Amino acid sequence: MVSPEALGVVVLLLIVVILFSPIGLGGGLVYVPILHYIGGLPFEAAILASLGLVFCVAFGSGFAHEKGSMADKGLVKKAIVTAIPCGIVGALTSLWVIDEISEDWVKLFALLVSVWILYQTGKRILKDNEEDPQTSEFNHPIYVTGTGFGGFACGFLGIGGGGIYVTMNRGWGGLGLREAVGTSFLIAACVEPIAFSTHLLAGDSWTVLTDTYGLIGIISTFCLAVIAAYFSGTLAIKYIPERVVMSTFALMITLSLLRYSADLLNLL
Repeated sequence: MVSPEALGVVVLLLIVVILFSPIGLGGGLVYVPILHYIGGLPFEAAILASLGLVFCVAFGSGFAHEKGSMADKGLVKKAIVTAIPCGIVGALTSLWVIDEISEDWVKLFALLVSVWILYQTGKRILKDNEEDPQTSEFNHPIYVTGTGFGGFACGFLGIGGGGIYVTMNRGWGGLGLREAVGTSFLIAACVEPIAFSTHLLAGDSWTVLTDTYGLIGIISTFCLAVIAAYFSGTLAIKYIPERVVMSTFALMITLSLLRYSADLLNLL
C-alpha cells in the first residue's frame, strides 16, 4: 500500500512531466531532488527512479514529436554512437563514486550541470526564438562530443540530458527548436534504458524503490508518465507560451541548485 506521502510525490512528479515534456527538458534535474529530498529516497535510488521516469517522458513525448515529423532520425543515429557508451560509463562511475567516495561529489556535478542548463534556459527565455528555423550548420566532431557528454551526464546524474542535447541539436546539429526538441527526446529514448539497466544490474536500489512505492505503484507511475508526456508533447506546446514554461523550469532548477548548495556548504 502506497503511503499518502509517496502518492503526493508521484503527483508532483507527474506535474513536472506535464509541464516540461513539450520543451525537450524532461525534468531529470528536478526528479532527483524531489525523490531524494521530498520522497526521502537514498540518492542512488533517486537516480534509478529518475532514469525510469525520463525514459517514459522521452518515449511518450518523442513519439508525439516524431508523429508530427519534428525529429531528425539521421542525427539520432550519429548522437547515440557516443551517447550510449558514455551513458554506461556515467552510470558505473556514479555507482562507484556513491559507494566508494561520497554522493556529495555527484551532487556537486549536478550543481554544475544545473548552472549550465540554467544559463542555457535563460538564453532561450531572452531570445524567445521559438520559430527560428535553423541556427547553424552541422558540425560532426563538436556534436558527437557534446552528445557523449549528455550521455555521461544521463548515467551519472539520472537525467535525460535534454538541456544538453537540445543545445547540441541547435548549436551544432543545424536544427530549429521544434526539431531539436523532438530529436533530443529520441536520443534520450535510446540512452535512458541502457543507463537504467546499468544502474539496475550494477546497483542495489531496486529493492528500496519497491519497498517504498510497490511494484504496481512503480509500473503505474511509469505508464502514467508515458501518457502524460505524449499528450503534453502533442497539446501543451500549442497552448502554453514557451517563455512561461521555461521560466517555471528555471525557477525549479534554481530551487534544486540551492538545495544541492546547502548540502555541499554543510561540508565546509
